[in-house]
Amino acid sequence: MKRLLVFLFVLSGFSALPQSILDITVTPDQEGKSLISLIEVVEKNHDVRFYFLNEWLDGIFIDKDNIGQPLGSVLSNKFLGTDLNYIQMNAHSIVLVKDPTLAIQRINSINSALQERKKISKIEIGTAEISNRNASVKLKGQILDSKNSEPLVGVSVFTSDLQVSMSTGANGEFELTIPNGKHLIILNYINYEELLVDLEIYRDGEIKLLMDETPRILEEIVIMDKSAREVTTSRIGQTQFSIKDIKRQPAMLGEVDLIKQIQVQPGVTTAGEAASGFNVRGGGVDQNLILYDGLPVFNSSHAFGFFSAFNAEAIRDVNFYRGGIPAEYGGRVSSVLDITSREGNYEKWTGSGGIGIISTNLFIGGPIKKGKTSIAASVRTTYSDWLINTIQTNYIDLTNSSVSFYDGALKLAHKFTDRTKLTVSGYASSDWFRLQGDSTYQWRNLLGSVRLDHVFSSRLSSAFTVGTGSYTYEVNDRNSRTGFSLYYKILYPTVKADFNYQYGIHTASFGLQSTYYDFNPGTLEPSSEQSNVIPYQMDKQKSYESAMYVGDGISLGKKYYVEAGLRFSVFTVKGPATVNVYEPGVPKTTGSQVGVQEFKSNEKVKSYSGLEPRLSLRYNLNSNSSVKAGYNRIYQYLHLVSNTTAITPVDVWQPSNTYFKPQVANQVSIGYFKNLKDKMYEAFVEVYFKKIDNVLDFKDGADLILNDHIETDLLQGLGKAYGIETSLSKNLGRLTGSINYTYSRSQRIINSEFPEEQINNGSVYSSNFDQPHIVNLTWKYNITRRYYFTGNWTYHTGRPVTTPLSGYLVDYMTVASFSERNQYRIPDYHRLDIALILEGSHKRKKFWDGTWALSLYNVYARRNPYTVFFEDDGTGFLRPYQLSIIGTVLPSISYSFKF
Repeated sequence: MKRLLVFLFVLSGFSALPQSILDITVTPDQEGKSLISLIEVVEKNHDVRFYFLNEWLDGIFIDKDNIGQPLGSVLSNKFLGTDLNYIQMNAHSIVLVKDPTLAIQRINSINSALQERKKISKIEIGTAEISNRNASVKLKGQILDSKNSEPLVGVSVFTSDLQVSMSTGANGEFELTIPNGKHLIILNYINYEELLVDLEIYRDGEIKLLMDETPRILEEIVIMDKSAREVTTSRIGQTQFSIKDIKRQPAMLGEVDLIKQIQVQPGVTTAGEAASGFNVRGGGVDQNLILYDGLPVFNSSHAFGFFSAFNAEAIRDVNFYRGGIPAEYGGRVSSVLDITSREGNYEKWTGSGGIGIISTNLFIGGPIKKGKTSIAASVRTTYSDWLINTIQTNYIDLTNSSVSFYDGALKLAHKFTDRTKLTVSGYASSDWFRLQGDSTYQWRNLLGSVRLDHVFSSRLSSAFTVGTGSYTYEVNDRNSRTGFSLYYKILYPTVKADFNYQYGIHTASFGLQSTYYDFNPGTLEPSSEQSNVIPYQMDKQKSYESAMYVGDGISLGKKYYVEAGLRFSVFTVKGPATVNVYEPGVPKTTGSQVGVQEFKSNEKVKSYSGLEPRLSLRYNLNSNSSVKAGYNRIYQYLHLVSNTTAITPVDVWQPSNTYFKPQVANQVSIGYFKNLKDKMYEAFVEVYFKKIDNVLDFKDGADLILNDHIETDLLQGLGKAYGIETSLSKNLGRLTGSINYTYSRSQRIINSEFPEEQINNGSVYSSNFDQPHIVNLTWKYNITRRYYFTGNWTYHTGRPVTTPLSGYLVDYMTVASFSERNQYRIPDYHRLDIALILEGSHKRKKFWDGTWALSLYNVYARRNPYTVFFEDDGTGFLRPYQLSIIGTVLPSISYSFKF
């Protein structure tokens, strides 16, 4: 009868329903009433009839979100994900149609999964008899590893009936708004068994799901890597890292290194093997904000850049932003690396670690009180003196030198309730390096924080953080006549309050942040009574950096997603301070100083502030491709003062002040992102342009350490960078990997009315980090279920250098005449690394799981240049020499374990 009725209306050929009917809005008096009641009101007040069976609409009510919405939108909303739909037959008739296809599809999917022996969880929340009055309900969930109860970040959560896909967040959590009724939810995560949830839900609820780790090679059944799911839906310029995958990559001397993996991302490079940190889109190392549990880290390396300062065993997840940076981050103009450490298991004790040829590390965590309180601790140390002694170069003799480091982390977490959790986190790292002779270098990071997470309601959550950090270095020379001790320190207490609010299509965030900086720019003391060094203390520098921010992510249907944000930052320099005053209208030199200006304690010396708008857009062309764009403006108030390409522990961080304005970067980027062949492949191309005002560079011959007239040796100007990044990845099958190519340029202009304050006569020149061509190739080949062959090959253009063009003798001393700044380049860099990974038994129940890694670093023994230096050959001629840090193949073997 129903089909006949529909057929008759189709044949009638009446005109379409007047738009005014579908545009009538639902009035407040309808809130809480049934959809049937609303239809009756519409029929009474308008010349229109609805055709349906009453039982189809039982349990569907009008909620406050529907008030003020057009009738057509309300019907589409209520029927979303159900087997109901409506057809506009003519000017006076609307027919509701019930289509059981989705229910049949759900049943077939479950039966198919049972035949394939997939894991299915049956979950019921509420009952149909006492269902929520609203047609839609909210489902919150958390996905954990079944063995150690750690949150799984980036799990694909797919509702087969609604065709909606999302990924779990930082705590393994997700939230869905779905219609009342029955649904099939499919969970996929790389190297984990697929999990199906047969869900029957009639009210808001929360679930906790456990996934089993089952590494295997699957050709027919697809287990998706999170990168394949997120290439079209993630924020532009954002990358999430899997620690498991990082551990499977080739490592220098077997030392798993997060920073090394950052360096092979599109648009990222480094100055060389022993270069600390990384350069993003032509920016300096100091332009990267590195956060560890919410606090900045000022030096991210061990052993002068050979290794990362972060133990991979102690890391839970990593987010890296090189574009479209959210409003909650600020203070650095190039990128953000946000690292979250692991918590201990709340149910049982677990551990992991590794032993290599240069270092040993251990992580252990478990419950203090089951289900309530957990603790996690990690430690890593080295025995690497033999490595530094093997490096041979004409530049400096490293025989009998010594290097050592350690780092450790501690994290205590306590759940007061399901809504409130307190976390105490600590991190420390220390390096000790001694050159042949008496000089020793020491540098340390120390961080400590307390964080309180609280959920006020299903819509509002918060995180309050109080912490402090410090970075120090010391240089000691024990020579009896010229021995000295040089000391430098930054202390930076921090407070933060962050909030997240969800309402309808909006996901808003807002908060406040403030950091106090206490700089000791340098203390020089004689190392003994016999030393002729004169003690000297630089004036301490105190400043505050504060910010407030707000952001909102808006889903506009299935096609559009917009995230807009605004950050307002303030930087204030406080006394006591002594500011040098120079004669106006002439270059700043020590000779043009005319006096000083004194500021009392807490008196404002200088203040800067600015608005930092952020915008990210995503347009989904279809389910497999999208176009994304982003814009951000960022203020950076701290500058790294260095006259070397790679930062060293003895470089100086200089806060903005009377003479140094903050760096201000404006970056825009746009890209096309595509999934191919059922997400087996992913590809993207992204272009960007970045302009940075007030970048710092040094004058020729600048002396930067213990310089109380440092403004006379530094210049500020304009920086710009632009480029195109391309990437192609294969995510499924026996062979997986990626290849990316980046073309980028990084240039600077330092101009002034005074020739003494120009670089290259005010012309454009390449920055120290300008490397136009960058290629990275990585792969992993599954030989068997337990054995993997991995590797990576990297290439980048040699970085710019300034070289002597000629030399002449003055009083029997060679004086060089140099080229303009960065007019030449060292030879190009390329290197191949490979590794064989032998994983332990893949049995689900086992006490101990071990993995062997055999690596070859620099397989074809490329003598990549780190720098070029010049020495007098005895005839007054300056002969060039190439310094290669690693000029041979380095084999290594390491063993890692977990229990």
